[in-house]
Amino acid sequence: MGRTIHEDVAEDELADMLADPDHAKHLHAVAARLRDGRFPGWLAAMIGQTPARPGSWPPHQVAAFASVMTRLAYGKVARRRIRVGASPGADADRTGNAARLQGLPAPFVAHLNMTQHGADSDGLLEWTEPVTTWRSTAVPVLGTHVLHGAIQAPFEVRPSSVPVEVGYTLPSRTFAHLLTDGAVARWPYEDDEIHLLVDLERAGPHMGTRPLPIDVEPVRVL
Repeated sequence: MGRTIHEDVAEDELADMLADPDHAKHLHAVAARLRDGRFPGWLAAMIGQTPARPGSWPPHQVAAFASVMTRLAYGKVARRRIRVGASPGADADRTGNAARLQGLPAPFVAHLNMTQHGADSDGLLEWTEPVTTWRSTAVPVLGTHVLHGAIQAPFEVRPSSVPVEVGYTLPSRTFAHLLTDGAVARWPYEDDEIHLLVDLERAGPHMGTRPLPIDVEPVRVL
């Protein structure tokens, strides 16, 4: 079992994927792409970023990564890029990172936990008026990249606040935030944008300003 609750969740996801031949095949394909470095760095870091390269992640972390990627690709998770204008400093430099986040475009405001002490996240990202996120329709657009390789459809979300994870984080933590919180905001190292991820199956029924898209079935938040 994993050493944390979110790693335990990823272990369960791995077991479920290996029990299904099609899912197991997909998992092995994702693992091979990670080993070969065929995912763009920013894309891998949006879901998980560690001192070790993604190709060395253990199987349960690959399973968590693959699950989030699949949800993004099929429009179950919507995304919005939020310009920061700077990449994060060291995790210990909370004062510096908080200062870097002061210039977020309205209506976004970030509140970093200045001590953390084992908190479930590095802080909160909130917005005070409806904002538009974008979800893949899984309809391909030729000649463009994954996530940008499908037609994107808007999904407007109500004012809310979600956990924010700065710098290094395991894919299993991102996966667990989506399962339990319905959303997470990622600000990876070497990235001058925050990536807001909203799981429409979990958060969409209460965060969305309109009914869910017809291809999204709501599920109960754990």
